[in-house]
Amino acid sequence: MISKECKFSEFIGAVRGKDYFDVLELAEREATEAERLFLRVRASEPRRTLCGKDYAQRIKLLIDYMRYEVKPLAAFARDAEVFAAFNLDRKPRRGK
Repeated sequence: MISKECKFSEFIGAVRGKDYFDVLELAEREATEAERLFLRVRASEPRRTLCGKDYAQRIKLLIDYMRYEVKPLAAFARDAEVFAAFNLDRKPRRGK
């Protein structure tokens, strides 16, 4: 995982300035790993469980925004500015 502490801002900082497709790929991996963390520690560590679930949800909102330009709900309005900072230019990558 990019953010071991499930900090959305840490993930955003790590992917800022990267290509659209690279950000999308990293976000998909990060969401998957966060969900696995949630499922793995569900019974033993309530704090880590919450961390994995909430973090995965925020990453999925970013993925939805990038793919479909769906803006987050009011509950996640704090992320709207972050999402708006991403370049949604989907130019095909050469050689891939």
